[in-house]
Amino acid sequence: MTLHLSRRRFFQLAGLATLAYPLRGLAALDTSGGDEIILINDIHITGVPAEKIPANAKADGEHLRLAVKQILARPQKPAAIIINGDLALAIGTAEDYALVREIVAPLREAGIPLHLTLGNHDVRDIFMAAFPEMKSASALKEHRHNSLIDLPSTRLILLDTLDKTPGPGGLLGAEQIAWTLAKIDEVPAKQVILIGHHNPQVGGDTSHYKGGIADTADFWPEIAKRPQVKAYIHGHTHEWTQALENGIHIISTIACAYVFNANTNSTGWTAARFNAHGFQLKLNTLETDHVWNGEAKWFFGRQPAPKKTAAPKKK
Repeated sequence: MTLHLSRRRFFQLAGLATLAYPLRGLAALDTSGGDEIILINDIHITGVPAEKIPANAKADGEHLRLAVKQILARPQKPAAIIINGDLALAIGTAEDYALVREIVAPLREAGIPLHLTLGNHDVRDIFMAAFPEMKSASALKEHRHNSLIDLPSTRLILLDTLDKTPGPGGLLGAEQIAWTLAKIDEVPAKQVILIGHHNPQVGGDTSHYKGGIADTADFWPEIAKRPQVKAYIHGHTHEWTQALENGIHIISTIACAYVFNANTNSTGWTAARFNAHGFQLKLNTLETDHVWNGEAKWFFGRQPAPKKTAAPKKK
């Protein structure tokens, strides 16, 4: 199976480099070191019999198994792996999550920390019963499944954007927003990356806003006030896109399960590397001959304003 982008579409997408920096030309920067995580979006696994799986999703289990095999074949283990929502194909069932556990078991057996977020095809209570060992980093009255990953230079805050299943839209809620802002404020000297399944309703393609986070207006102005927040990374759209809002990168990384338009996207997973300068995202497509396979971009965020010092008094 081989997919190729049209020449016109390839150069349209290449133009997005104005929002980021390609790997070339960074010789003057120290881009070595840092910490690496793996991002896998939209796996859409189902435990129903094969004959009942829709045609576009029949290969989803195979895709995730291949991604796991590729990740384990890498020379170094990542600091963590994040599966960013839509774990289930339609409406999450115990059978769906049992199959997810089975497929990702080799990652856990290899000793790699695994973090899961929830999307609009998941069911929170059934997920919690299927993964009882995965405790939330928050203790909210209205339960949300949150995680924190602290790297030397970076804090990753994993959000629970699940609102209703089924239903495309997402929601954070006032309590989760307050928790998120508190966790950002705990680390004023680190860069902060927010990761959630749904896209915010700012930046990028407005056609996606209907399926985004409904209460974006309640949290975006607050994170915009906090210069340590460098990016919001999401799935949901099954695309590889970048936008910018208030100096904060908004990035959709590729889906593992299936794409909505095979002419403009591919399936796979993303390696993310962080250091004091910013972070690099590198695409790993399941189709190894795809034009995007191995594409790497560095993203650099806002810097805190320098502290004002009083002018010296004249003698």
